Amino acid sequence: MRTPVSRRVGAAAIAAALLVGVSACSSTAGSPSGDSGGKGTVTFFSWDALATMKPLVAEFEKENPGIKVDMSYAPPVDEYVNTLQKRLLARNAADVFILGNHKEQIGGGYVKDLTGTTAAKVQSPFGTKMNTYNGKVYGISTATWGGGFLVNETLAAKAGITSAPQTWSELLTDLKKFKAAGITGLQEAGDGTTTTIMGLIGRADATSGGNMDANIYNGKTTFAASWTKPLETWSQLYTSGLVNKSAAGLTGPQIVTEFDQQKVAMITTGAWQVAPSRKALPSGTKLNFWPIPSEDGAPYWAGAASPPYAINSKAKNPVGAQKFVNFLASEKGVSMYAAETGSIMTTSNYKQDLDPALQTMYKDVVAGNVWCTWQAWPGTNSAPLDQTLIANMQKVQLGQETGAQMAKALDTEWNSVK
Repeated sequence: MRTPVSRRVGAAAIAAALLVGVSACSSTAGSPSGDSGGKGTVTFFSWDALATMKPLVAEFEKENPGIKVDMSYAPPVDEYVNTLQKRLLARNAADVFILGNHKEQIGGGYVKDLTGTTAAKVQSPFGTKMNTYNGKVYGISTATWGGGFLVNETLAAKAGITSAPQTWSELLTDLKKFKAAGITGLQEAGDGTTTTIMGLIGRADATSGGNMDANIYNGKTTFAASWTKPLETWSQLYTSGLVNKSAAGLTGPQIVTEFDQQKVAMITTGAWQVAPSRKALPSGTKLNFWPIPSEDGAPYWAGAASPPYAINSKAKNPVGAQKFVNFLASEKGVSMYAAETGSIMTTSNYKQDLDPALQTMYKDVVAGNVWCTWQAWPGTNSAPLDQTLIANMQKVQLGQETGAQMAKALDTEWNSVK
């Protein structure tokens, strides 16, 4: 399986907002002229593992005789971001790469306008919104990831729990039922922002008009004013003792192992985990995804548009690059990517046969009713904010800090780097 959307969008994917892009260059240049119909070499700096993209590249080359894709790769997030940034600044980036910070990359003149292209026409409204800068489209997202609680409903039924909690108080009641039944109800990890936090902040953002992130960064509000309530709500998992403080030292793969061994009923993760867990769990185990419940009874999902494909404004083979991006967004390209990754695809030209466990999130994911720190961060200075969030999240999990203190720590960090 290729690097999942989680890791594309966050790997943690992870997220496109964290990217500060530059793409890899090739030793072989393609034709600089549109007269060749794109024949020659297209260079592509992939965010996904090469094994994931090779089948798509092979199909594209089959459909486009005379065009060769020279593909390179760097692991996301930091290595990809740093490599891309250096190459963009040196003006030797690949023809096609992953779009990152809009102000730095688009504003800096490194990215081609894709408005009106075949790929842009099939992009979802959410993808278009996330990839638009000053009224023009510069990136193409073909998928969106969603996340929340992955639930072993067979195990949950043993504790008398048969439906998803809608309110936060209902979640706490369910966790008490799990505890009484001798079952670990929920396990989070400490190596990345949990989907619980993302869902709670996403709901707060939605109820405040959807501009909370921008208002923090333009000085109209603060993390303390906007994030304290949802972070204090989340911290109740630990102050109540309903989730073990060991979460601070656990990684995503470790909690997946516990889930697959049926040692825990629910974990915080994304849609990519359904397929591998189905294979690992006993046949007949009922899996489902539940959104993060909120205090007002309107659950919300973690999630983000997949890091978008972009074309270098100085591409050596602009015609071939456009054909390649159009293929990646075509019905064939999207279907192949879905088969390789299990991602939730969102282009208008493809109807996906989803795992039943993903049906609960599908409409909201396609509509963009999701929230993720990676796309909420301001782009510039995103990494320090992400590191501060995770470090202070772990302190809350360990009982060393409150949600309010966590929000203040983010304000302190933002004031030091903005």
